[in-house]
Amino acid sequence: MFNNYREILSLPGALKFSLAGLVARMPIAVLGLGIVLFIQGVTGSYGMAGIVSAVYMIVQALAGPGIARLVDRLGQAKVMVPIVVTHLIALALLIVSVYEEWWTGFVFAFAGIGGATVGSVGSLVRSRWSHIVDSPKKLQTAFSWESVADELMFVSGPVLATVLATAVWPPAGIILSMITVGVGSLLLYIQKSTEPPPVERTNEAKGHVFSNPGIFAIIIVNIFLGVNFGAIDVIAVAFADELGVKSTAGVLLSCLALGSLISGALYGARNWQAAVHHRFGVAVSALAVGACLMLLANSMVTYGIILIVVGSAIAPSLIGANSVIEQLAPPRRLTEAFAWLGTSLGFGVAFGSAVAGNIIDAYDAKTAMLLPAGCAVLGAVIALSLLKLLNPSRSSHEARLAKDRRRERVVEP
Repeated sequence: MFNNYREILSLPGALKFSLAGLVARMPIAVLGLGIVLFIQGVTGSYGMAGIVSAVYMIVQALAGPGIARLVDRLGQAKVMVPIVVTHLIALALLIVSVYEEWWTGFVFAFAGIGGATVGSVGSLVRSRWSHIVDSPKKLQTAFSWESVADELMFVSGPVLATVLATAVWPPAGIILSMITVGVGSLLLYIQKSTEPPPVERTNEAKGHVFSNPGIFAIIIVNIFLGVNFGAIDVIAVAFADELGVKSTAGVLLSCLALGSLISGALYGARNWQAAVHHRFGVAVSALAVGACLMLLANSMVTYGIILIVVGSAIAPSLIGANSVIEQLAPPRRLTEAFAWLGTSLGFGVAFGSAVAGNIIDAYDAKTAMLLPAGCAVLGAVIALSLLKLLNPSRSSHEARLAKDRRRERVVEP
């Protein structure tokens, strides 16, 4: 059943760069939480912790596509090595500035610099897969494998960061992130054989990835998916708290990640015949149905089961989004296009967390479940109504260039 995974991981250098990327992407699961736990643990202020974490996340989302654009033009190692060094210095100064009670502006500045220099390791690894595989089927399996890797981080990372920060030392979550990104980056960027070559800009590479309406549609849908994920994280904690078992809220989030991990693994193990944009439409529709089912939750058990169902639609949705982007984006802007997926998801998560928290404060967790349900349904409606734009045969970079050439021949005298 899992021969597909064995096939891609046997490609020269594939297992090495994928494992290095797995270590280097730890910050996506622990750094934001680590900052919150550190700031609150030292200052005692949840408000301050939330603001600093928000600065980190917003700047990270804004800077990601710009870094990816440089990577496409100059190469991964040349761009990312100095960025990682800057990232590590910024986080070290963040820790020092809080303990030494420096001016608050410095704390925000170091958090912002730390966010601006995270980059999108997942995008870089997926670009390497696009560079070395020789068929869409293998690439689909590779993206599934990377989705499973992401979920492994989200299953284990937050629990580990919480234990370290609360039981060992407040900045331990940040330090864990620093160690893993340092080691993972060192192991990843020295691997030159699988690094996509840098490319010079040409007329075909100019413009913005948003100029492709299919890519723009995927990114909009991804924002709604992000709202869904961010809201569920907050709602799960509040739901458990209202039932008097707040300490078990992590179990609910693990159910969500577990469902996604299993479905991602099974998704990549199967040889699909349906077109990738059709599969994406089905996946986001299934996610909408699962999000609506949350309104039926009345206990930790039922909510946990429903979250497994919701999670089982997450990985196929994200894998489908990455696969559609890979087929639509100009090869010279592929890393940037992947990074925009992460950015749109990050904006959605931040918005979903904030809005869900306010709804919970005003009403309760059950009422807040209307937010992810509504956004998941809206995202599915947008995806299905714009499905033609996601068809590579009419919206890929090559198809659009061919269409432009035909138009030019028509207008020629």
